[in-house]
Amino acid sequence: MSCSTKSFLPARSIILLFVVFILSSCKKNDPGVVVKGEAKVKIVNAVQTESGQNLYVDDQKVEINALNFGETSDYLKIFSGSRKIGFKDGNNVATEAEINFIPSITYTTFLVSDRTGKKEVINFEDNLSNTENDKAKIKLINLTPYFNTGISVSVQTGTQFVNSLMYKEASNYFTVDTGLNLRFNVVGSTNIKTIAGTDLQPGKIYTIWFSGTTTATLEAHIITDN
Repeated sequence: MSCSTKSFLPARSIILLFVVFILSSCKKNDPGVVVKGEAKVKIVNAVQTESGQNLYVDDQKVEINALNFGETSDYLKIFSGSRKIGFKDGNNVATEAEINFIPSITYTTFLVSDRTGKKEVINFEDNLSNTENDKAKIKLINLTPYFNTGISVSVQTGTQFVNSLMYKEASNYFTVDTGLNLRFNVVGSTNIKTIAGTDLQPGKIYTIWFSGTTTATLEAHIITDN
């Protein structure tokens, strides 16, 4: 004589499994589902006439020190997706922009101004992937609107790797030998400025942005990204 044993799930468990299956299938197939995550962003005040700029994200004040011209925040975590980034001065005048942040990507966001004084928020993606241990990796951004011919950058040996970088333009990333000076100037000007080779360390990644209203006041600002 043979015996068989049968196992039965309670009806409540069967219903629960069915609901979980349906919800899981909907999540996988629904194109409207947005993957949530975090991005990282650092904030820079690049407007020479502005001081004490407070940062707001989606109209909520971020608790960091107000930024004067040339100052940079640390990287801040921010929810990915479309976010309203705002700068407010001491008179509570806001400059805002809607920016889309991708999960796990890092960014640098600048407050800039054109020749008329109209302010704007612009954003650049950072690449923090590894660089060579004996070299520095740099990206160059022109944030001065006063030079119609743009800015050129070369190494001290004379090799030019950026020519006529225009206002609000960013270069590609370059790896450079540390210890060599970088030279930069307004295209057509003989007023040559220098970034000391000792300012760039091996294995580091930098964002270098330019300000100035004349060829004499052209200045490079160095941000260490890693």
